[in-house]
Amino acid sequence: MKILVLGASGLVGKALLEELSSTFDVYGTYNRTKLGINDDHQLQWNITDSKRILDWIDEITPHIIISCLRGEFDIQLEVHKQIIQKIKSTKTKLLFCSTTNVFDGDITKHHDENDTPLATSDYGQFKIECEKLIQSELGPQGVILRLPMVWGKNSPRLNEIKDKIANQLEVEAYENIYLNHASDQRISKQIRSIIENDLTGIFHLATTDIESQYSFICKLVQSLDTEGKVKALKVEEVEQYNFGLVINRTDLPIHFTYDNHQLISEIV
Repeated sequence: MKILVLGASGLVGKALLEELSSTFDVYGTYNRTKLGINDDHQLQWNITDSKRILDWIDEITPHIIISCLRGEFDIQLEVHKQIIQKIKSTKTKLLFCSTTNVFDGDITKHHDENDTPLATSDYGQFKIECEKLIQSELGPQGVILRLPMVWGKNSPRLNEIKDKIANQLEVEAYENIYLNHASDQRISKQIRSIIENDLTGIFHLATTDIESQYSFICKLVQSLDTEGKVKALKVEEVEQYNFGLVINRTDLPIHFTYDNHQLISEIV
């Protein structure tokens, strides 16, 4: 099976290359940083050049495309439109990495896979537009992967916390934002299972427990350094900011589920 990862030099993209390359014929795109795969399996690509990626899709004929793209929203949307038109008459599936932010317009509750997205942020609205496009044009060929805040052993947000601890600075976190998290390695394993079992629809790929950002960051900092300090912040005019992804689907095997404690243990 041929798999093409768009945006393979990012945090999730790198984890996918590592997880999938031993089993599948994996290709990837990057913007500036070359990938650790064979040269003929990687493409330096600026997303403003849609013709180049469409030609490469014709050349590769991938069975699966996984989109982890970043960049300007309007350019990303146009690229996805063209890719969808390219593959809609084929059997190629598109797995699209979306975000918790598709629900940032309703913070009164946490949201499950069947809730209707509502966003106020530009980022959330862009992702909703992509989701709708994929679902309407591709049907079961399109899979939506909603991700919360993603961590990894070398993720920028973890390194930022380590730097603050090393410089004896406080790490700031909100005590009234409630959310869950994800690790790059766990996401890649869950996506493998989705591919291998030919699953369709919408998936929330996140830890099973939802807690305040302050509580999570305190545990993370203490795991890194018992002398680390965390400063509690609060979102004003909101009693509780609900930003969690509720997981109701049961078709991913139980051993793919994990909680915040396991996540911290794996990245520290």
